[in-house]
Amino acid sequence: MLTLVGAAAAALAGIGGWLAFGAQQGSPPAQAVARPGAPAPAITLPLLAGGTASLAADRGKVVLVNFWATWCEPCKSEMPALQQLRNELRAQAFALYSIDLQEDADAIQAFQRQFGLDLYVLLDGEGDVTRAYGVRGLPATFLIDRSGVVKVQRLGPLLPGGPETTWSEPWLAEQVRGLLTSS
Repeated sequence: MLTLVGAAAAALAGIGGWLAFGAQQGSPPAQAVARPGAPAPAITLPLLAGGTASLAADRGKVVLVNFWATWCEPCKSEMPALQQLRNELRAQAFALYSIDLQEDADAIQAFQRQFGLDLYVLLDGEGDVTRAYGVRGLPATFLIDRSGVVKVQRLGPLLPGGPETTWSEPWLAEQVRGLLTSS
């Protein structure tokens, strides 16, 4: 019996990045985390380039929030599509909050250079915003409408496929565009 418990503990320890953040940090009460149909939890974080970003200041815009880290393999594969979406919608009432979890500026800047990114990077050094959104693993993506309500959320990587595949990169881009064209 003890061997089975030890083996189970070792297997859980090997899961790594997906559960590591939540297990180390504890979790907020269920009613405090982001969920579709509810107002988005506040975001006020420092920017990698200097200054501060605030979700309240971007009220009236469609905001795509993506939680990530440089060591996260699925995050790496999503970044080019997020960058492309941001570039395509730059002139519209759209903001992409690329929230890095607990990494230093040098690691993030090296990552951006490696992948040719110039995303608006917010720094969640203490993990408070990540916890407020109920993120237990990376990546995680939330789409917030112009009135500040979470419309959809994905806890996990975007999926392969076309616009007909829920949570694929093209599907997500269509969701963003749909919110931009509605009132």
